[in-house]
Amino acid sequence: MRLKNAIVYAGILMGILMLGLIPFNRGFAETMPSPSWRVKTNMPTARSQAAVIAGDDGLIYVMGGWAGGSVLNTVQAYDPITETWRNRAPMPVAVRGAAVAKGPSGMIYVISGGDGSDEIAAVQAYNTTSNSWAIKADIPIKAWMAGAATGNDGKIYVIGGESYEAGLYYSNLTQIYDPVTDMWTNGTQMLTGRSELGVVKGADGLIYAFGGYNGTALSVVEAYNPSTGTWTKKASMPKPKLEFGVVLGPDNKIYIIGGGADYVNNEAPFYDSVEVYDPKTDTWSTPTWQESYLPTPRKELGAAVGKNGKIYAIGGCNGAYLQANEEATIVAPENLRPTAYIDSITPNPIVEGENITFTGHGTDTDGSIVAYQWRSSIDGVIGNTATFKTSTLSNGTHTIYFSVKDNSGAWSNEAVATVTVNIPMTEDPLYQSLSNLINQLQQQNSDLTDTVNGLTQKLDTMTYALLGAIIVAIVLGIATIALMVRKKTPPPPKPPTQ
Repeated sequence: MRLKNAIVYAGILMGILMLGLIPFNRGFAETMPSPSWRVKTNMPTARSQAAVIAGDDGLIYVMGGWAGGSVLNTVQAYDPITETWRNRAPMPVAVRGAAVAKGPSGMIYVISGGDGSDEIAAVQAYNTTSNSWAIKADIPIKAWMAGAATGNDGKIYVIGGESYEAGLYYSNLTQIYDPVTDMWTNGTQMLTGRSELGVVKGADGLIYAFGGYNGTALSVVEAYNPSTGTWTKKASMPKPKLEFGVVLGPDNKIYIIGGGADYVNNEAPFYDSVEVYDPKTDTWSTPTWQESYLPTPRKELGAAVGKNGKIYAIGGCNGAYLQANEEATIVAPENLRPTAYIDSITPNPIVEGENITFTGHGTDTDGSIVAYQWRSSIDGVIGNTATFKTSTLSNGTHTIYFSVKDNSGAWSNEAVATVTVNIPMTEDPLYQSLSNLINQLQQQNSDLTDTVNGLTQKLDTMTYALLGAIIVAIVLGIATIALMVRKKTPPPPKPPTQ
């Protein structure tokens, strides 16, 4: 009986202890919470300030970083499918606190950062297919703990950071790298200079800069429009944060993961909260289900979204340097298909070989348009941009179909129009028949003219001969008459003789 009571008391005590460990504002969800975190296979090398990014090959790469000693050039890749890690080619230059972004070709660019004593200017490009590195053009102004994102134009925007050598402890610079030309240009300066911020491109094509540090932890949010080169203030974060993970989730919302508030490396506080920003409504939410909190509180971590649509928070520090690898499932609403619109097709109709311009656009209520397609019922696919010009349409009546694709991979229904392409007049059979007839008539007219000219020449010759004969006859007649008159005239009388 005493043993039974002891078991009961122990159970009650365990329940009290468990209640004390779980804050009352963190209930467990009855249905699938979003995000919902799970612990996955640890990274082999503990580190913070690493560059973390998803490759086109489906692997998630962790590059460089440090663990309180020498700065690392170690590269390891995580496979979310097999939940295993593999070593990859080390970086040419060891670095921590680098900005990282993926170019249009799938190349991963690790940009600037620090070597433990100073910022470095190196831009290191990693080819996931060949597992090889290349050095690219140095960044003009070195930056440690900057953020980077690739715009819809394929250029990489490196924003903020700490540029001690340039006297910019809280940089407001926007430095733009073109992977095609391997050249740098300057963009419009950010409204609030800062380092240790989070940068990510939204589904709307804007590049967002979150939080960071400029002497104190910040909650400020600003968005950069690459098309206009302008910055706009957005709704502030629920609380100031720095050195957090940031990703665009599969639901087109932006997730701020963990982080801290102290500039000093590996110093508390270490946050486990996840804040969610919706760019469409410019609003924030903070999930409070127990499953929605990061299992390992930390800062100086990296985050990426795998091809499976799940978020991975990797590495960081919380008094120790971490191997932590944790996965969040996001419950995304059903994607709504975009809508395509044909704005104009001019001129219409046209003659074969003549230029014609097609213009259209698309809208997406829960995302953005990322691709376009024009096709013809006669010529097949004829264009893949919103606006284009062509002079190669075949003759005939074309049914034109225009569609757009959203950032979730869904294509719209096709908008439809008709274009008429006429053959050139010179190729029209009726025109050719008339032309041949005209040519024949012209030839006949020419032949008739030649005949008339020939007859006229003959008539002229005969006329001249007849006139000559008449003149001769007249002359002869006159001479004959004159002769006859002379014979009939008597001689004059002789004078009388004396």
